[in-house]
Amino acid sequence: MTPELATAIILGLGGPLVIPKIADAIKTIRSGEAAREKRRNRSALDLLDSESSYRRRIEEYASRLRRMLIDLGVPEEKLPQWPERHPRRVRP
Repeated sequence: MTPELATAIILGLGGPLVIPKIADAIKTIRSGEAAREKRRNRSALDLLDSESSYRRRIEEYASRLRRMLIDLGVPEEKLPQWPERHPRRVRP
């Protein structure tokens, strides 16, 4: 295969579009940015897991307190209403 043929094949297969993306990926990996971004993403996921776990514990605690109040004779209509859960809005 001649260099001219190889060049024609690369250009024909979208070389001008692919080569800069490959170069950017290599530069990102070598600069350590990919590892930093991965750590940031992991940190954000850990925070989300921690917050959702805490929220579930608080909900369980509130439920237990409500049950205790009812068992102690507080009429259910005197207890505050459960908070209303609004539908989650998805950002475009």
